[in-house]
Parts: sequence; structure tokens; C-alpha cells
Amino acid sequence: MRLTKTLLFVASLLLPIGCGFSLSDGSGAGGAAGSCSPKDCNLGSCAGVSCGDGCLCEGGEAHEISCGDGKDQDGDGLVDCKDPDCTGKSCGNGCVCGADGKLAETDCGDGRDNDGDKLVDCADPDCNAQACGQGCVCSGAQKVETNCADGIDNDGDGKVDCQDTDCNGMSCGEGCTCLNGAKSESSCSDGLDDDGDGKIDCADDDCNGALCGNGCTCTAGVKAETNCGDHLDNDGDGLIDCADPDCNNKSCGPGCICEALTAVETACNDGVDNDGDKLTDCADPACNALSCGSGCTCAAAKKIETACNDGLDNDGDGLVDCADPDCNGDSCGTGCVCEGKKKTEINCDDGVDNDGDGLTDCKDPSCNGVACGNGCLCVGLNARETNCADGADNDGDGFTDCADPDCNQQSCGTGCLCVNSFAHETSCADGVDNDGDGLVDCADQIDCPTGTLCAGGKKCTAQGACN
Repeated sequence: MRLTKTLLFVASLLLPIGCGFSLSDGSGAGGAAGSCSPKDCNLGSCAGVSCGDGCLCEGGEAHEISCGDGKDQDGDGLVDCKDPDCTGKSCGNGCVCGADGKLAETDCGDGRDNDGDKLVDCADPDCNAQACGQGCVCSGAQKVETNCADGIDNDGDGKVDCQDTDCNGMSCGEGCTCLNGAKSESSCSDGLDDDGDGKIDCADDDCNGALCGNGCTCTAGVKAETNCGDHLDNDGDGLIDCADPDCNNKSCGPGCICEALTAVETACNDGVDNDGDKLTDCADPACNALSCGSGCTCAAAKKIETACNDGLDNDGDGLVDCADPDCNGDSCGTGCVCEGKKKTEINCDDGVDNDGDGLTDCKDPSCNGVACGNGCLCVGLNARETNCADGADNDGDGFTDCADPDCNQQSCGTGCLCVNSFAHETSCADGVDNDGDGLVDCADQIDCPTGTLCAGGKKCTAQGACN
């Protein structure tokens, strides 16, 4: 006994002053072994040591670790979840302390109000998106079924699996999807009746329009080939690519389309034999009349230039625009046409040098014999008036109709002829003032002098009458 007391005395001298350790001598006179009080937690020897029920010394401070007993174990004036020490810690069965100091429900399928807010399970906002049991999740304060293939009413609404609207669009098993309250086959190439309706893959109406494998689509209850350029019999009917009627009018690869069970080239300027017939671009009859590039069209198994005013050799024959015989008779721009391997002006009344030869309208020999407007014709590099009865200066020389020398001996209308810059009446028996001088037939004694035949086979008299 004397030795024991001596050892206890020596040990007490070695312990820091104020430490809450109490070492018993076996007589029952000391505190609990290995314990510190909350106020002693700042002592290094208390680190990680209990500071009482529900209290632990950590980081030089007392921390509450029992957060559901209604007590302030660390003496900081804060009880359970109100104490930041409790954040994230259990506050009882199905309960955890939140960062806001409030209790949060975590068990959302036990039928209890675990956090004491008078809201049970899914009715508690804490439970949103949390499991409410096997195959059940809380959403919008309601139980929602999530396992739609177990034959169980997981959310307790009286509806099982696909019958439950919660399951719409969700899997009801391998190759099965819930749609509109029923199972629907979604895997259409596995050889299985995935939705249990007695119909397999494409034979099931659910599969219409769905893939039945690589390059295969279910159509009208059967497999149909949709990849027509992979050299495979994708629908298993013994016919490959364009040889399969399913491929008609479908692409058989870049620049290729299936027509009449044959691959047909449609890209005629890529230097590739797109349809595999060993003929490339315009050399392939399939390209006839198709574009071989900008300003180029395939014709008679060769490239033909069709853009004749862009300064480019569009067909690659070394000849540009009108210099290319392909352009003969084609437009080379507004008021211009290619003729004889050169540009020719054909619009001779727009004041523009349309063929770029430095000569405009009638001054361009190309315009000789071509109209230069209404009642105007280019003749000998000049504009000539040809309509001598419209009251217009058609050739722009300042002279109108008969006053224009161009009109000499030309008609100025019915029963009228231009002579020496004046209109003269030539019909003296029609009762019309044909030359517009106010005198009709025989009354126009200059144009219808005495003896001129007039109406009824009579003759004009010197008095201007027809007798």
C-alpha cells in the first residue's frame, strides 16, 4: 500500500497542472480514469480525450458529439443541432443535423417524423430526391416509383410497374420501356419478346421505325435495309445495298444514290468513281446534265463550260469564257452573247459597252442591223429612225418623224409618205387627213392635185372637190 501511494504521488507531479485526469488508487476516491473537463480541452494532454458524456476534446476545444439527447455537452450554450459541432452528425434514427442548425430527415420510408417537424417521409422537403424504400424516390412531396420491372407497387399508389404513370419512359426490363401505361419493346434486334406481348423485334408494332441492327430499321413489321453503302446484307434478306429494293432513292455513299437496284453517281466533280462502275465524273453516263462544278455541266461524257462571263476556265480545257466553243450562243453578261469565240454586243440601246471592246451601242459593229430602241435601228455605226409616225425622236438626233432625213421616202402612217422632211398624203379617197395638215383628200391640193383619183373612181378638181 505504501508503494502504491508513492507511485501515485510521483505520477501526479509529472502531470500538467489543471489537467482533469483523475488516477484512482483503488480506494474509489478519484474521478473517472482518462477523462478531461470541457475547460481543460486546451491542454495538449487532453487532445482526443472525452470531456464528458457526448463531449470530445479536439483542436484544443470541447466538441459536442452526441446531438440528439437535448443536452449541451460541451458547455457552449448550444444544444444538439444548434451547435455547429453537430453539423452532419446524427440527431437520432433517420435524422441528421444540417448546416443551418436544423434537424433534417434522412430516413424517408419508415413512416416516422424523424426530425420532429410534423412532416413524415416524402411530405418532408428534406426527403426530396431521397429514397423512400426499394424502387421508390421522393419527388414533389410524393412517392414516385422508380423500379418498373419488379412486379411490386413500390410507391403504394395501387399501380404496379408500367401501370404507374411514374414509370412512363422508364425501363421495364432489358429491351423494354414503359409507354402510356404499358410495356413497349425497345430492343428490336435481340430476338426476344422483351415486352411479353408474344411479338418479337420488328414483328412488334412498338418497333416500327426503330433500329433492328446496324443499317437496319423496322418498317411495316419487317426489317428494312437503311445503310446502302456498306456492302452488307443488313436486313438479312439476301440482298446487299442497292440490289435491295429497300435502298431505292437512298444514299449508297458520298456522291452515290440507289436507283432501279443500281448505284448511280451524283457527285460529278470530285474525281472519285462514286458508284463503283469504273467511270469517274462526266465520263459516267449517270452524270449527264449534272453539274461538274461551278459553271460546268456534264454533257456527252465530257465537261461543258456554262458560265461564260466569270473569267474562269470552268471545264478545265484551257479556254476561258467566249474563247471556249462550249459558250457559243451563250450569254457572256448583260447585253452580251458569245459568237465566233468572242463577245458580241446585243443590247444596243443601254449606253453600255456590253462586250468590253470600247465601243458602245450603234458605234459597235456588232450592233449593225440590231434595234437600238423602239423605232430605231443601228445602220453603218449610226442610229437610224425607222418609226416615222410616232411623234418621237427615236434615234436621238433631235429630229422627229418626217423631219428626220432617215425617214425620207418612209411611211409616216396609213396613206402618208415622208418626202423631203415633210409628210405627204398618198391616199386621196379615204376621207382621212393622212398627213395631219388639216386637209382631207382632194382638199389637200398639193398632195392630191387636180386629176388625182378620189372616192368612187372620180377625180380631184381644181377647186379641191372630188367630182
